[in-house]
Amino acid sequence: MSFVIVLFVFILGACIGSFLNVCIYRIPAEMSISIPRSQCGYCKTPLKPYDMVPVLSYFILGGKCRACRAPFSIRYSLVEMFTGLMFVLSFYKFGYSPTTLFVFFFISLMIVVFFIDLDHMIIPNRLVLIGLIGGIGVTVFQLFYPYPVYTSPSYWNGILGMFVGGGVLFAIAEISSFFYGGKAGLGMGDVKIFLVIGLFLGWKLTLLTMWFSFVLGGVVGLFLILVLKMDRKMAIPFGPFIVLGSIISLFYGSEIIAFMLYR
Repeated sequence: MSFVIVLFVFILGACIGSFLNVCIYRIPAEMSISIPRSQCGYCKTPLKPYDMVPVLSYFILGGKCRACRAPFSIRYSLVEMFTGLMFVLSFYKFGYSPTTLFVFFFISLMIVVFFIDLDHMIIPNRLVLIGLIGGIGVTVFQLFYPYPVYTSPSYWNGILGMFVGGGVLFAIAEISSFFYGGKAGLGMGDVKIFLVIGLFLGWKLTLLTMWFSFVLGGVVGLFLILVLKMDRKMAIPFGPFIVLGSIISLFYGSEIIAFMLYR
């Protein structure tokens, strides 16, 4: 890839990341993602276009509102930067193909899921519905054109992934609820988002995502309990681990599965 193309894809991703920040803030509050215009969270002054340059505005403004000088989080720029980098990695792996557009969509959705669940411990049904619509688009698309994300060419790969992912997570949620007196260890939002992951990644990568999710969640949970001495009964959002597992599986899952099967 030439530098110009990489830069263009990164800027595109960063601009999408700026929109994702709006979604992360407004969707849990059940606000419109288009109205009103972006504004300072303190003084409510509408932001000018030159105050919303992806990644750079935080540093140009010194991390403060131009009008009231109230500080704002660097996370906005980090989300934009991360989205840009993920778009570049997606384009590098899948190239000039419709698959890349589907992957852009999937990554954008997962980033919103990550931060909303991290902040509020919910995965809104609106996100699941949007993801299912996109996943159905993938299912129809791969009937006619190659979709290299799937590790096998079966036309039923995505549908099977949806039932495997959602079904296994639902069973785990019900079992944990039984053993913990009605308090499920997993929320239904976690179950629903695996329906989306199954459609986009297929059944093999969905199972791998599940494995990564539990391993990452277990490692972080042990760290919080043993090192930071946090209460073992404290609720930890599982969505971020699902997202990390899905991204690892998306980009490296085929190689990981091949290594595990043929080493």
